[in-house]
Amino acid sequence: MSNKPNEENSTPEELAADEKKKNLHIVGLLKGLAKFFFGNVWIVLISVLLAFAAWFAISVNEFPEIDKSLIGIPIEAEPTDYMKSNNLQIIGDYTGTTDIRISGKRYEISDLKAEDFTASLDLTNVRRAGTYDLSVTIACKNDKTNYTLVENTQMAVTITVDEIASREFTIDASAPDISLPEGYYVDEITANPATVTITGSVSVLNEISRVEANAEYDGSTLESHEVRTGLTIYKNNGSKVDGSDIKLSADSVLVNIPILIQKELPLKFRFTGVPQNFDIDTLKYDIQPTSIMVAAPDGSINNLSELELEDPINLTDIRINQTVSTVPIKLPDGYKNLSGINSVRITWDIADYSKLDFPVSNITTVNEPDNMDVSVITRELTLTVIGPSEDISSLTSSDFYVTANLLSASLHDGSQDVPVSVIISGASGKTCWAVGSYKITVSAVTTSANEE
Repeated sequence: MSNKPNEENSTPEELAADEKKKNLHIVGLLKGLAKFFFGNVWIVLISVLLAFAAWFAISVNEFPEIDKSLIGIPIEAEPTDYMKSNNLQIIGDYTGTTDIRISGKRYEISDLKAEDFTASLDLTNVRRAGTYDLSVTIACKNDKTNYTLVENTQMAVTITVDEIASREFTIDASAPDISLPEGYYVDEITANPATVTITGSVSVLNEISRVEANAEYDGSTLESHEVRTGLTIYKNNGSKVDGSDIKLSADSVLVNIPILIQKELPLKFRFTGVPQNFDIDTLKYDIQPTSIMVAAPDGSINNLSELELEDPINLTDIRINQTVSTVPIKLPDGYKNLSGINSVRITWDIADYSKLDFPVSNITTVNEPDNMDVSVITRELTLTVIGPSEDISSLTSSDFYVTANLLSASLHDGSQDVPVSVIISGASGKTCWAVGSYKITVSAVTTSANEE
């Protein structure tokens, strides 16, 4: 007969009391276990250590040799001193990684990682440019570690060696999309610096045909300006050089885009050596070209209505047998001659002119120094005169006056030559002139004191 109370016949109070007894029993059991554990911590720790030692001893004895795989060991190649001194260098992509599998004592290799190993190429036999197949050597950084290399996924590597050199290339600068309105001109586009030094393998350098700096122009400005522009290197076959194969002294340059204002200007020249009384308008001529197209870097050209030649024409240099004069065209700094004509040709209309010689004795001096007595030694001077045949035939020696202006002359005691000017009087003096230059001889004496 069971002693278990009949739950069906128990009252609620009896059931609650029975449940409480069960809970107290479980709590007591847990407290007992906790007291045992905390009261015997060292016993527990020693038990764990003994268990681990037992496991390790069994592992070493039962499984003393193990295999281990190491993944991603970088392959390295250090150039030799010979390669460095002869500018030999590995080109292209030779780097990579290799995976290995090693075997050894568990306690020797179990903690090894990929970082503990090196994979290297022996470049000792590299003596010249070419292609080489080199084996990959595996080594542990700790040379005291005992292991056996079972497998190496990258047994050999093919490398290309070439001589490294530096060459200077001229930069071709341009602005291919530039478009200017009428009245504007783009001058030669240049790069600053004008050259770039490229370093790379000789085989790559030999393939380079040109270096370009192509600047972008959006048309927003009509003034000269600079644009920072990258460089593009082209091969002989027109393809671009891979930037990873070369090194540039500068990756970009300043491209100068000079925008000039252009205008067509009539040409004009001036005379020198024109004698008193001469009417320059009576001398007819033809000038070619009559105008040229000029470009200027600023708006100063808008203030010009004509372009006067810098070098004048001396009237006394015109001869009967020399009917054409050539004058160079010189422009202000920064201006550009777009016509490409560098000189002006002037043809003198003197087909009906004649030449005659006249002996002249009417010779005088003016503006003598106050402290010197000056006398003329030359008594007569022969002048060569040209002019319209009708006018020159009416001239006589008495129509000529020869004068030496001593205002700027450097006189000294004694005889010396001084230049003179020639004046032709009368109506013929308006159309005729003496050709060439003339001098007379004078005598100068320094006076002891100026008269008051």
